[in-house]
Amino acid sequence: MTEIAFKSMGTTLIVSEDRIILDHNRKIGNLSKKVEIMFTELERIEEEKPKLFSGYAYFRRHQDPEIDNKEAMIHEQAIIIRSKKKYKEYEKIRELIKQRNAECAKHVKNPSNRIDSLVEQLTSNPNESIQFEAHQGHLTISAYTVSINHKILHRGRNGEREFSISSIDSIHLSKSGIKAGRIRFFTGSTSSSENYKAYLASENELLITGIDDYHRMYEAKQLIERLRAYHADKPYQAVTQPAQSSSRSAADEIRAFKSLLDEGIISEEEFEQKKAQLLRQ
Repeated sequence: MTEIAFKSMGTTLIVSEDRIILDHNRKIGNLSKKVEIMFTELERIEEEKPKLFSGYAYFRRHQDPEIDNKEAMIHEQAIIIRSKKKYKEYEKIRELIKQRNAECAKHVKNPSNRIDSLVEQLTSNPNESIQFEAHQGHLTISAYTVSINHKILHRGRNGEREFSISSIDSIHLSKSGIKAGRIRFFTGSTSSSENYKAYLASENELLITGIDDYHRMYEAKQLIERLRAYHADKPYQAVTQPAQSSSRSAADEIRAFKSLLDEGIISEEEFEQKKAQLLRQ
């Protein structure tokens, strides 16, 4: 399928096979210049026809909060349409978007099933991990751990912070606005009284600077929360899966479980039970 472009008021709307792209040549506050919305993310299109004032088309994603007409018109997920003639041109593009959206829906799993698939993928192969990118760093998620990698300095120390999924008490996620948004992980060692800073992250958080960052981190949050629930339901199976390998010695197995103990993934009691079991074999 070919890409179709529609230009209006400094924004180019591009419709491809699996997504729409809004390329803004006009300045929209501190928001992104280019936004990509997969058809699988698109919930609906909200429109206002041009009358005395310009109209708009706002492309709402599934997790987007409700906003009013003024916010929608200047949103980075919207295109402004000044005249009725231009709106007539847009209507043809809108029908193409609906058509391709329906075609994608036939072949793609819904978001909930996608998260379930990722959980199965990670828990069946503990050596595998999935990376979620943001402008200022990335998250790396495995079946048992989350790593935060900062591209820029943050409060505390720079580089990478890793902690076990079982140690996470809650996850805070917010969109960017006047201040940067963030995804922040609260563990037993996290101070809830620590003040947020507009553009400086703590070691337990990653800053979010645009809507694409937010949607990637929203999916990462869903995946981590599903993994937390998985481990809560199957604590013993979850911690013992990585060690199942007929080609490794009992000593190798014990070292692997000792690493899980050191990381706080399993308890001292679980480690001793497994160690005793391996030494008996």
